[in-house]
Amino acid sequence: MFKVIKRLLTILILFIGISFFVFLLIHVAPSDPASVKMSAGTGRVSTEALTLMREEMGLNQPLIVQYGNWLFKFLQGDFGKSLMSDIRVEKLMIPAAINTMQLSVITLVFSLGISIPLSLFLVRCQNRIIKSLFQFIQFFKMSLPSFVIGYFLMYVFSVQLKWVPLLAKQGGIGLILPIITIVIPMSAKFIQQFTALLEQELQQEYVKVLYYRGMEESKIFQRHLLKNIFPTMITIVLLSFGSLMAGVVVVETIFYWPGIGKLLMDSISSRDYPLVQMIVVCISFLYLALTQISDGLQNRTDTRIKGGELS
Repeated sequence: MFKVIKRLLTILILFIGISFFVFLLIHVAPSDPASVKMSAGTGRVSTEALTLMREEMGLNQPLIVQYGNWLFKFLQGDFGKSLMSDIRVEKLMIPAAINTMQLSVITLVFSLGISIPLSLFLVRCQNRIIKSLFQFIQFFKMSLPSFVIGYFLMYVFSVQLKWVPLLAKQGGIGLILPIITIVIPMSAKFIQQFTALLEQELQQEYVKVLYYRGMEESKIFQRHLLKNIFPTMITIVLLSFGSLMAGVVVVETIFYWPGIGKLLMDSISSRDYPLVQMIVVCISFLYLALTQISDGLQNRTDTRIKGGELS
């Protein structure tokens, strides 16, 4: 119980720190929210009107008071309105978050489906040429930025071959290229990490004992190696959320997929500060929560921490 409370307090403290930092960055920007709101779709704004709007929005108060008011409203479920459309922020974010979740889950499933079998193959493979070739391909895939992969796939499969739609906003077959664009670097990263875990686990004394007992290699991998590295694999997958979101932001923008990443880029371009702030804060909070969850799961499920025995 104490550990749970400690983790919740950690998340709360980090959340307050991150949200205040984001709040500070937005409010030191060249254009304040009042000028953005009043000039949206119009021409010049008078100084008097701008002053009244700043007072109405509370922007004339000290920064710490503004943050306190924002945090109080946030905790009450009042996330503010978009400066551009005057629509409540959550009404814009929820559909976008659902689209991003759809893309992220499919991408993660495919990445793991590719990474785990290939990691097992590379660890058990004795051919140095094949292993070196795979390592070179992995390095090449990891070094390519997502936008390079995305534009290359668009040019080949959409522009030249015309096999798939250029934009993904319709969903369905249009999601093929965005998924591949994220899967390529993510699976390469997973393969590298999972392979390193397996090779490290193979050096443990208990593995040598199992080989000495004559246990089949496939059973050693299934019953012991994968079981022992599974908690660390969960941690890697959960902590990959940051890199996944970075790839999703780029891919959603390139392929025009109406997810949270594209919404963030559009809101930054239009200087829609309440929307930018809410998206960044929510992504940061989710990452913090996943970090704490992964740490807790690893401590509870790792048999080596618990002193698991060979069977």
